[in-house]
Amino acid sequence: MTLSLLQRSALEALGTGFLAFTVGRLSSTEFNGFEQALSIGLCLALLIHLLGRFSGAHFNPAVTLLLNHQRFGLKAFTTRAGLVEIGSYVLAQIVGAWIGLGLNPPGAVPDAVQLGGLPSELVFSAVLFALILRWSNEGKICPFAQPMSGLVIGAGLSVLVLLGGLTQSGNYNPALAIAFGLHGTDRFELVILAHMLAVAVLLMVSRAEMSSAD
Repeated sequence: MTLSLLQRSALEALGTGFLAFTVGRLSSTEFNGFEQALSIGLCLALLIHLLGRFSGAHFNPAVTLLLNHQRFGLKAFTTRAGLVEIGSYVLAQIVGAWIGLGLNPPGAVPDAVQLGGLPSELVFSAVLFALILRWSNEGKICPFAQPMSGLVIGAGLSVLVLLGGLTQSGNYNPALAIAFGLHGTDRFELVILAHMLAVAVLLMVSRAEMSSAD
């Protein structure tokens, strides 16, 4: 089924919002680190399998940038159609994350990002983004073409959340980091910088691989 850009963007907002709501709710409960990590991974896996064939199940601005580059190369960033596609997805993801996180009690939002966690945020973001690129199918995570994609990516997120912690970071997702900032978390822009550095590293690796293949 082919959906319009508006419909796909709405699904991205819905999925990102549900993910943000889950992160916020888990952070305000008494679940231990393992239970939090498992829950957020299962949430992402479910969302991928439910929405992947419709919107691509990005739910993350960094993933949108990387998957569009994987599909279209530099044209994704230099053509009007590519920029509109990316901009619509990113805006939808940010709005969805802001609304989803806002549905949680105030205790779900940390006061400030822990600076000591930024190196792990950079490294773990790169690992997660690389995993998603590896298990994507021409830019769209399709549960029918790749029935294990949701489980693998969800499991990967669970491991990384367990290692890095559920809150204080942005969960390797710029939309969640922005949502934290809009709800009062200080220094959230440093988390986004870590995410973008991870994206830059993967883009350079991708360009190098394409050059060597030529």
